[in-house]
Amino acid sequence: MLDAEKENHIIATVSYIHQRTGFQDPPFSFQNFFEQFPGFKVIAARLPSGFDGELLMRGKEKIIRYRVESRDPNTRFTLAHEIAHSFLHHRENYHCRVNKRFRIYESRAAAPKEAEADFFALELLVPLPALNRIVRPLENLGEKEISSLASELARLFGINTITMKSRLKDLAIYRKFDEAEWL
Repeated sequence: MLDAEKENHIIATVSYIHQRTGFQDPPFSFQNFFEQFPGFKVIAARLPSGFDGELLMRGKEKIIRYRVESRDPNTRFTLAHEIAHSFLHHRENYHCRVNKRFRIYESRAAAPKEAEADFFALELLVPLPALNRIVRPLENLGEKEISSLASELARLFGINTITMKSRLKDLAIYRKFDEAEWL
């Protein structure tokens, strides 16, 4: 789990990006992002086994390389993850093993910078407030209904189903916290 200060910084940065790109409804547009934030170059590459992406900093140019064999939803997450590194960890190159099962309310064994980039990517692609507006109550849904909903939402947001199932679990917890805040 990230500390509150880092989490707030990431949410503020992502909110700024959403505002600059005009993001309101899914899916997040990388085309709009790259128009508003020039200096990125995206390249499909053959990366070593176990690595999904990397960020290379060359002066003002930010080169994002992603696994050429990746499916589109995984590529979208990898791009968001590497963009996160460019905002959060400005002057460093990264070779990343992206975790597609990341949940914001669970502790992480991975390196803190990778956890930060995963959190940023999820907030960029599937912000909880947007998901909250779209999703009906989850309490009375069975596993089959949750799986079906996750598949539908994954297509809408442009991510994989495994990540969306995890995000729905985050949403359920988010709703509990939000309700508790108002009691």
